[in-house]
Amino acid sequence: MSVEVRTGARLHFGLLDVAPPFGGCGVMIDGPLTCVRVSSSTTFECDQRHRDRILGIVDRWQQMTGRATRPAVTIEVVSAAPSHNGLGSGTQLSLAISLALLKQTSAERPTRECVLRLANRGRRSAVGSHGFFEPGLIVEGLDRGQASDRERADGCQLNPIDRRISLPDSWRAGVVLMDAALPSETISGDEEQQQFDALQPASDEVRSRLVDILTRELIPSVEHSDFDSFADAITRYNRSSGELFSSVQGGPYNGEATTRLIEQLIASGHSGVGQSSWGPGVFTWFESEEAAALASRDWDKRFPGTKLLVQRPLRNAKHH
Repeated sequence: MSVEVRTGARLHFGLLDVAPPFGGCGVMIDGPLTCVRVSSSTTFECDQRHRDRILGIVDRWQQMTGRATRPAVTIEVVSAAPSHNGLGSGTQLSLAISLALLKQTSAERPTRECVLRLANRGRRSAVGSHGFFEPGLIVEGLDRGQASDRERADGCQLNPIDRRISLPDSWRAGVVLMDAALPSETISGDEEQQQFDALQPASDEVRSRLVDILTRELIPSVEHSDFDSFADAITRYNRSSGELFSSVQGGPYNGEATTRLIEQLIASGHSGVGQSSWGPGVFTWFESEEAAALASRDWDKRFPGTKLLVQRPLRNAKHH
């Protein structure tokens, strides 16, 4: 017997603040795909490429269930989105492992709270954690008076979703990955925490301006299927949010290569362009499959050293 869980990736358009409750906006897309398989076994075995992450989840599983030994299962990561590219790969992988493990070892349907507790994600951005269960365009943490980091320290109580809305079926996300990213342009773990510790919280004025873009421009543009307004709002929101990090990343985008790529994309007529999370993954949006296909034809010539992945907005969670 085995259980397989599949999930997509997360594009993050930017935080509202660099201090709790952070808040922000992002969207789930159908790939790059993360797929985890948990099978019954006589002993515990796991994918060595992700051993530390898996063992952390298994340790929490033992604490939660009161089991003295590890479960008799084999945990295999069939596929995963590339790490440290701003695609939320760590969160999606941890949630997929947690859900698959609970499904395999319990006769009861796993609750969202149990999955979140096992995965232990969502400390700052809750977009990917919410999106794993309820995909779409997600806006969270609009209210600055929400729970502090300490109150959410159990990893289970996330910022609530302020708004979730499905993007039009015809729109496409272009994920642009660089063939070779500099070490300085990949940020995670302890280094990410150090970067946050060095930042000043957003002023009321800056935060209000970001909230206004989300609530008065971005969300209405999706509701009215107004692609041009959506793309314009995304570009401006992403850049403005990125300015919160300018003291540690040298500007609204993280590093010269990412900044140059975004400038080239905009100059070439692409819209809805920005950096996802810390990058170096970049996104651009297309109004239709045809527009995305047209852009893909000579992509390598126009943007050498990069590859374009065309993805659909994820509308429904399909965890098998």
